[in-house]
Amino acid sequence: AGGPSPRHSHAATVHNHHMYIFAGYDGSYKNDLHRFDFSSSQWANVTTVGRRPRPRYRSTIVTFKNTLIAFGGHDGSRHLSDTHILDIETQTWTSPAIEGTPPIPRDSHVSVIHGNSMYVFGGSSGSAMNDLHELQLASNSNSHTRWRAVTTPQADQPRHRFCHIGVVSEDSFYVWGGYDGQERLGMESFQKFSFTLYDLHFEVPDSTIVSDFRSMINDSTLSDITFVVEGQEIYAHKLMLIRCSYFQSLFLGAMKESTMSTIHIEQVRYSIFLSVLEYLYTDQLKIPLGIAMELFEAADLFCIHRLKTMCEKRMLQSITVETAASIFHAADVHSAATLRQKAKKYMLSHFEEVSKTSSFEEMGRRNIDLVFEILQSR
Repeated sequence: AGGPSPRHSHAATVHNHHMYIFAGYDGSYKNDLHRFDFSSSQWANVTTVGRRPRPRYRSTIVTFKNTLIAFGGHDGSRHLSDTHILDIETQTWTSPAIEGTPPIPRDSHVSVIHGNSMYVFGGSSGSAMNDLHELQLASNSNSHTRWRAVTTPQADQPRHRFCHIGVVSEDSFYVWGGYDGQERLGMESFQKFSFTLYDLHFEVPDSTIVSDFRSMINDSTLSDITFVVEGQEIYAHKLMLIRCSYFQSLFLGAMKESTMSTIHIEQVRYSIFLSVLEYLYTDQLKIPLGIAMELFEAADLFCIHRLKTMCEKRMLQSITVETAASIFHAADVHSAATLRQKAKKYMLSHFEEVSKTSSFEEMGRRNIDLVFEILQSR
């Protein structure tokens, strides 16, 4: 029951236990997508979001991991060379940014997947073609999607053709049949392409530098400085810490700590100091709201401006009537001008509620001048 309308020149591919039918011609050019479930023998129309490919026929669609990739075809007025990717899980179409020079517009070509690449061979641009192109597909955050033309020796080049078929088996691409504009092609045109001879694609693994540096925090391996915080030892490496001006002065200056192998830290808690080290080692840190204020004070103590700003942003994102006075007071104490200004603006716009909180009362006990400043600014 149901299913796509009667049509020809459509494209199909398989993903897990589903067959997908894309585009084609049923009296008009189509850009719809249908799915057949091999287990239940049921058809379903796939409702997608994002910018759909324009209607077409004689295109190709292939499966790569959890995506479908549509390429080329003819829309009734011109040949196409566009590439569209459907995320099967979200059913979202995207048109990725692709580096390199794409194949010239065509229809009636074949596309196959091998490794992390899609290969497009032959087709018609008004005349039969025999070119081969590789779309290297991004497989991680360090790689890019790019086209490259695959050049083969003149003696190995297949005959020009369109309306042919192509399949992949192991490391080979087999092409059979088709039409070259004058005659149908048969056994004499059967062609085998070996990927191992022409595959120039190398997958670059994701960088591990941040996770490697994070694993060095509080690790005694090659540690050359030990901190004692709340009675607990923390192993560190001077080279990782001297990007911070406070520790640079501590280790390279004339203070007695420059010659010490163990330094006691009294002003911050153990867990907060570990967070400071994580930032210095990795330049990254997730800041829970519950420690944002304490970490902000530590960043000010150790003269780590960027971390201090990150904490300011985290506090402002979650400022409430209950916390506004505490944030305003801390910003004043630690000379955080931007945070002070924005917290003050929040307090003025919510003064009736803020003035009744315990944090406002506490601010008044610590610095009555701040209360007067708020009252005078109203």
